[in-house]
Amino acid sequence: MRQKKISKNKKSKRIKLDINMSLSELITKYPELKNVLLEDYGLHCVNCIISDYDTLLEGARLHGIEGKYFDEMIANLEKIINDNR
Repeated sequence: MRQKKISKNKKSKRIKLDINMSLSELITKYPELKNVLLEDYGLHCVNCIISDYDTLLEGARLHGIEGKYFDEMIANLEKIINDNR
């Protein structure tokens, strides 16, 4: 009997960020985002003890990133994650 080859195409399913994930969990799962969040968006809370409690959404709001700017940030972060897969 021939075995079927199972192709695992990682790029077939794009990762979508959970905006309610804690910042510390986000950085642990996607370390490539740390410098982007720090340098491009000013979310210095990724290095803070609060990162265990603040979500991506809450951290962004605290730093004035809301509405279309938040949506653009999420799109950029998801692009970085998916391009690095």
